[in-house]
Amino acid sequence: MNVGVPEMTSVTDPTDRELAQQWKDIDWTNVEKTVNNLQFRIASAAKKNDWKSVNKLSRLLTNSYYAKLWAVRKVTSNRGSRSPGIDGVAWISNADKMRAALSLTKKGYHARPLKRRYIPKKNGKARPLSIPTMYDRAMQTLYALALSPIESVTSDKTSFGFKPYRSTKDAYAYLFICLSKKTSAQWVVEGDIKACFDEISHDWILKNVPMNKKVLTEFLKAGYIENFQLFPTQKGTPQGGSISPLIANITLNGIEKALGEKFHSKKDGTIDKTANNNHKVNYVRFADDFIISADSKETAHEIINIIREFLEPRGLKLSEEKTYVTHIMDGFTFLGWTFRKFNGKLLIKPSKESQESIIAKIREVIRRGRAWSQDRLIEELNPIIQGWAQYHNHAVSSKIFSKLDHIVFNMLRSWAKRRHSNKGVWWTINKYWHTHNGRKYVFSTKTQTLELFSNTKIVRQRFAKLDKNPFLDKEYFENWKNQEYFRKKTHQSTTILS
Repeated sequence: MNVGVPEMTSVTDPTDRELAQQWKDIDWTNVEKTVNNLQFRIASAAKKNDWKSVNKLSRLLTNSYYAKLWAVRKVTSNRGSRSPGIDGVAWISNADKMRAALSLTKKGYHARPLKRRYIPKKNGKARPLSIPTMYDRAMQTLYALALSPIESVTSDKTSFGFKPYRSTKDAYAYLFICLSKKTSAQWVVEGDIKACFDEISHDWILKNVPMNKKVLTEFLKAGYIENFQLFPTQKGTPQGGSISPLIANITLNGIEKALGEKFHSKKDGTIDKTANNNHKVNYVRFADDFIISADSKETAHEIINIIREFLEPRGLKLSEEKTYVTHIMDGFTFLGWTFRKFNGKLLIKPSKESQESIIAKIREVIRRGRAWSQDRLIEELNPIIQGWAQYHNHAVSSKIFSKLDHIVFNMLRSWAKRRHSNKGVWWTINKYWHTHNGRKYVFSTKTQTLELFSNTKIVRQRFAKLDKNPFLDKEYFENWKNQEYFRKKTHQSTTILS
C-alpha cells in the first residue's frame, strides 16, 4: 500500500528540478500521520501477541512510500546529516533527498562497511563510533520505524532510554519515588554493562530481534574501515547506527522480569508497587546504565548475580570497575546527578563531574574567543549555559547555579582584563558589565545579554505513568507534555513576578 507515490509524467528519469519540487510539495503532516497510524497498529498487534499481524504490518510499513520519505527526512535533519560514510555522499539538496526516498528498497540490499572514528571518554579511553553511509542510515531508520513500536510494547516499563516522550528526567523522577521515603531502600546497585554495543552476540540478535533477518544480517555484518583496512564485525551492533539503540534495548529488556521472578510475588514477574516487595527491589535503566535498589547488601550482591546470569547468553558482562554496591547515605551518581540522603532526606544535585564538564566547556569557549567581539562570545555561551541549566532545573541546583555564575564571572573578567591589560579593574568592568532590567553587573551589550545559570528556575519534574505507551497512548503523552510546558512556564512567570 504505497499510498501517495508521485506519478511520473515521462518514461525518462526526472530532473533534479522535478525531484526538488516533489520534495517541496510533500504534505509532511499527512506523511507523519500515516506512519504513526501504522506504528499504532503494529504496537496494538504486539500487545495482543498477534505476531502474524505484527510481521504483516511491519512489511507494510517498511515498503510504504510515506515511511521512506519520513526515514530520509529524519536522517537528513539530525545533527550528523552532513557527515558522510565511506562513500563520501551526503544528501544536501532536496533533489538528493527525493531521489534517496525513491531508491530505498530491501531488494538486492547490501550494507556498505562503516567508517570508524574514535571519541574521547572522560576516563581517558576512546569510544569507537561507526558511521554508516547515508543510504544505510536511511535503511536502518526505515526498519527502526517498524521495530520501535514492538520494542516499546515488550520492553521493561522502567527502561527510559531511546523511547518517544521518555528522557533521563523520567528516570530521575522514578528514582526519587523509589528512594525518597524514610522506609525506602538504603542500598543500591550501580550497574554498567561492559562495551554493551560492541559485545552483543549476533546469534542472539538474529534469533530475538523481530525484523527481516536478511536486512538485519546486512546491518550487523557490514564490517568497518579503519586506516584503509576492512575489518569484519563478528559481534555487537555499531554505535552510530540509528537502529543500534533499539537492538540494545531489546537485548537488555527482561531484566525487570528476571528480578521480579526472584523478589516479587506477582505471577507475571513484573515489578509493581502493589506487589509484595519485601526486599525493596526497584529497577531503573537508561541505555546500558542502571540502578537497582535493595534492602540489604546481601540482596544487592544477589541482584548482581542475577544480572550476570541474564547477560551471559547475550554475550554481555557487567563492567567490574563501574558496578558498585553503595549505601544511600554515601550517595551515587547516575545520568549526571548525585543521589544522596542527608539525615533521612534525599537530595539530588548536579554531580561534580557534570559541573566540572560544563566549567571546562565554558573555559574552552572563552579561550577560543579571546579575539571575538563581546556579542559573539555571548552568542556562543548562552546556548551552553541555558542547555545545562535546563537539564538540571528540576534538581536541588540553586546554590550550584549561583556558584557557576560566580565562576563564569571570574572567567569573563580574566577575558576582559587580557584584552585591556593596561586598564584598571573598574574600567574593564564598566566597559563590559552594565545595569540590565534593574540588575547591576550584567555581562551585556546593546543587543546581547549573557544568560545566568540562576536565571533558570527550579521546577520539580512530574512523572508520566508507566503503564502508558507512546505509540498506543499518544494523546496522553501530548497532553502531559503540554501540561508540563505550561506548568513550568507559569511557575517561571510567577517566580519572576514575585
